[in-house]
Amino acid sequence: MTVQDLSAGPVTATGTETRNVDGQAIAITVFSTVKWWGRMWLPLVFLYARLFPGSRSTLAKLSFIHFARWTLVKRIPDNGQPKRRLHYAHLFFESNFNGGWEEYIDAFSYILTAGMKRFWGSSYGFPGPLPTSPFKKYIRRNEIEASHFYSAYPAATTTMVLAALELEGRVAPLRARAPDMDDHAFATVWRQFLTEAQGCL
Repeated sequence: MTVQDLSAGPVTATGTETRNVDGQAIAITVFSTVKWWGRMWLPLVFLYARLFPGSRSTLAKLSFIHFARWTLVKRIPDNGQPKRRLHYAHLFFESNFNGGWEEYIDAFSYILTAGMKRFWGSSYGFPGPLPTSPFKKYIRRNEIEASHFYSAYPAATTTMVLAALELEGRVAPLRARAPDMDDHAFATVWRQFLTEAQGCL
């Protein structure tokens, strides 16, 4: 039996720049130039997403995604330099995920088709989320390699981390009761625990 070296990165991360990978986690950063009306449209999209959390439920179900964030950039941070306001606003998208780059874009395109149109519809050159091939080319043209990317748990996927957190909550009560149990009582409770918590193991 061979043991996979998880620190080497995901097997399916084809076409992903090395600095965008830390173990099982992959980073993606995209800047796209926004049309004039996008300055007004995108804040409304962001407001809708904040006011109606249910609109993000489909995204939350994609357990391989750590997070996804869209930001409208209207000026470059000065950092002590002369302030520079952009003639065209830019849509800044960043996300971390597990799995391959191609699979990630496919999931967004097929599962969040309407959402992709709302977010990127005001960006120049956006070909639409479907078919995925032109959309992938568009993302690659506008993608920026990370200068630095760090994952707290590089060997684990998001699903593994969530399962571990759930398991910790289930173990705590058992740990508190265990010292007061005899062997027979503990064996009974332990078998019940394994049955109920098997989805986390």
